[in-house]
Amino acid sequence: MKYNIVSKEKIDVGVEDYSFRLTASAYNFSWYYNGSKLVLPINDNVVVLVEEVERNKLEASIYSRTREIDVSDVVEKTAWILGVNEDLSEFYEIWKNDSLLSRSYKVLRGIRIRGTSLWQSLLIGVCQQNASFKQGWRMLALLYKTLGKHVYIKGFGETIILPSPLDVARASEQQLRSCKLGYRSSIIRRLAQLFNRKELSDTIGAPIDEKELTRIKGIGPYTARLALVLSCRRYDKAPIDRWLKRIIVEAYKVSESDAEEYWHRIWGKYAGLATILATIALDAVVLTKALDRIRKGQTYPLLREELLTPLTLWRHI
Repeated sequence: MKYNIVSKEKIDVGVEDYSFRLTASAYNFSWYYNGSKLVLPINDNVVVLVEEVERNKLEASIYSRTREIDVSDVVEKTAWILGVNEDLSEFYEIWKNDSLLSRSYKVLRGIRIRGTSLWQSLLIGVCQQNASFKQGWRMLALLYKTLGKHVYIKGFGETIILPSPLDVARASEQQLRSCKLGYRSSIIRRLAQLFNRKELSDTIGAPIDEKELTRIKGIGPYTARLALVLSCRRYDKAPIDRWLKRIIVEAYKVSESDAEEYWHRIWGKYAGLATILATIALDAVVLTKALDRIRKGQTYPLLREELLTPLTLWRHI
């Protein structure tokens, strides 16, 4: 599948505190990020290769299978995915004074969570159900490698286009089993059917609410809220699982029954963003290790390349 370069566009970062390196590396695969260049598939026909050419200035090389594309729309979507105009100054004020996460402030300052389509965010959420960070992202990687479209981008190398709902619908049971999804394969097939019937929209930034998602069998509040964080930058409702609930109890000395309400009281409209940040700050280690790190005050990413963490995932998979 051949993609030809259509245009090179400059993207100015509109906020003071922004780190392209952190934004590109967090929760990413090697076929999307290589330490300097970031691949962003916009849709099946358009792929953007982004790199930082100087501080707060990005260059977006737009590749397409067809020359008939709306370049300004692609640039706008790229800027939204990267959060280059997302003002998080209020969030920073809470972050740098928080008893749990303040030690990660200097290390992670400037990070933005890359936006996704609703389809992609739901795939991430479903793979994380009842799974550790490593288990969930390995499942997702197998899904990409097995059902995604492998393409070559000049200046980067091979990348993989996210498998579409149609790709999933056409997949054999054997293909899905090879992704080690377990019970999650039926949920992903169900979601694919909804997208294929246009009952759910895969347009980047399309509005959706939690109630609409939790009506779908297999999608609970955690997966729905994670999808809203990633696909809409809706941070007001945090995706809180057993891992984070226990961390809140340990760090803030509150009861488990009060943990979720306390988290929302601290972080307010940024509670969902703080949830993602907590996983990055603690390297998404298993609960016993996370609790031990909190007791030691080691609440910041270790940045050791040999460890598989949200910030080093691209080095390993």
